[in-house]
Amino acid sequence: MSDALAAEQKIEIATAQKDPYCQLFDGLMTPNDATLATRGGAKGLRIYDEIERDCHAFSVLQKRKLALIARNVIVDAASESLRDRKARDGVEAMLKSINFDQVCLDLLDATLKGFSVAEIIWGIANSSIAPAKIKPKDQRRFKFDTDENLRLITRGNLAKGDALPERKFIVHRYGAKDGNPYGLGLGTRLFWPVFFKRQGIQFWLTFADKFGSPTAVGKYPSSASAKDKDVLLEAIGALANDAGVTIPENMAIEFLEAARSGSINTYESLCRYMDEEISKAVLGETLSTNMSSSGGSYGASKTHNEVRLELTQADADLLSDTLNATLVKWFCEYNFPGANPPKVWRDFEEPEDLNKRAETDKKVCEMGFEPSLDYIRATYGDGWEKKQAAQPVAQPPATDEPAFSENNFPAAQQAIAQGADALANNYDQLIAPRLESLIAVLEETQDLTLFRQELSELLTDNAMSATQDALVKARLNAWLLGRSE
Repeated sequence: MSDALAAEQKIEIATAQKDPYCQLFDGLMTPNDATLATRGGAKGLRIYDEIERDCHAFSVLQKRKLALIARNVIVDAASESLRDRKARDGVEAMLKSINFDQVCLDLLDATLKGFSVAEIIWGIANSSIAPAKIKPKDQRRFKFDTDENLRLITRGNLAKGDALPERKFIVHRYGAKDGNPYGLGLGTRLFWPVFFKRQGIQFWLTFADKFGSPTAVGKYPSSASAKDKDVLLEAIGALANDAGVTIPENMAIEFLEAARSGSINTYESLCRYMDEEISKAVLGETLSTNMSSSGGSYGASKTHNEVRLELTQADADLLSDTLNATLVKWFCEYNFPGANPPKVWRDFEEPEDLNKRAETDKKVCEMGFEPSLDYIRATYGDGWEKKQAAQPVAQPPATDEPAFSENNFPAAQQAIAQGADALANNYDQLIAPRLESLIAVLEETQDLTLFRQELSELLTDNAMSATQDALVKARLNAWLLGRSE
C-alpha cells in the first residue's frame, strides 16, 4: 500500500524556504507577529513582559494558567502489558520528583509570547536517568532555522546561534496559524488595549490634578518690584503644603476653578472598556472578572464560566501533547527501551452534583422503582446497607373485657393500690393537722425563725415516725408482691 504513494506525497512541499511571506535571514526564520515587528524594536519580546505589569492583565492571565495547574494529573499506561505499566509507574514517580506543576506554569508563558523554552538537566536517581532540574529560559535567547530546529544565541554566535543537542530543550508553542515555530501568543492582541489603558490612566491623572483642586492666581499691582513678584510666587507655591500664607497688603491670591464640559467619567469608562477587552482576549468572557452595576444572571455567569473552562482545557490538552512528545517520551527511551510511553493529561471532569442525583432518585422511587444496593454504593459511596423492614407487633388475644378494666388487673397490683389508699388515709389522720397548723403559724407571724422551730418539732414528732414506718412497710410489701408475680 505504501508503494502506491508518490515521492511528492511523502515530503513537505510548502516549506518555509519557498514562502514569499516568510522573512528569512541567514537561514533563520523570524516571528510572524505584526505587533512584535512594529512595536518590539530593541525590546523584542520584552514588550509582552510589560503587559503583565498591568494588574488586570496579570490577573486574568494568572487565572487562566492556575485553572490548569489546579487540575489533577493523570498518567495512563499505553497498554496493560507489564513493560508499559512499569513505564507508567516510572513516569509518575519522575513527575512527583520535579515539581511538575511549576514546570507546566513556566511553559504556559507561551500563551502570552507564542512559545516557551525549558532546559532539562538530566541526572541519575535510583538507577534511572531522570531530570534533576527543568529550568525555564528567556525566549529572546533562541531562534529557529528553516528546518524549525532550535538554536541558542550566544556571545560567540549572536547572528545564527549554536545548534543544540537532542532530548535537551522542551519547546511549547501556542497560536501559530501557519505553523511558524515562534507561535503567536495573546500578547499581540493584549498589547493595544493595555497600551490604550495606560495612556488613559495617564490622562485621567492629569485630569484629576487639574480639576481636583482649584488653581491659585496671584495678583500684584503694576508698581510691584521683581522682589515683590518673587514673594507672591513663593506664597502661591507654599499653598500646596501649608494651610495659610502671608503676602503684602497690596497683593491678592484668588482661586480659579477650571471649567469642564462633558462627562467626568470618560477616562474611567475608557479604562473599564479596555479591561473588558483584555478579559475577552484571555478568558473568552467578562462576567467572571467584570460585573456591571446592573448585575448578571446566574445562567449568564454559568455560561461565561464554561467558556473559560473550555479555553483552559484546550491549554491543558496542548501542553500535555508537548510534554508527551518530549519529556515523557525521552524519559521512557532512556529508562524503558521498547515500552510504549504513557499518556499524561489533566482531569477536567467536574464532580457530579449528588443533591440533584438524589432528587432524581427520589422521583424515580416515587414512581414505584427501587434502586439496587450496588447502585447506591457506586453513586453515594460505601457504608450503605439495606434498611430492615419494621417487625409487626404481636397483638394480645381478643377478650370481652376491656384491656384496662379492673378485672384484668393482677391481684398484686390491686393490693398495691389498696395499700396506697391506706397510706393516704394515715396522712390525713396523722400529718395533715400538724402541717395545717404549721402553715397557719407562718401566715400569721411571718416569722421564719418560729417556723423553723415548729418544723423541727414536727420532724421529731412520734406521729411522723409512725408515718415513716408505714411508708417503709408499704414499700417492702409492694416489692415483695412485684417479685411474686
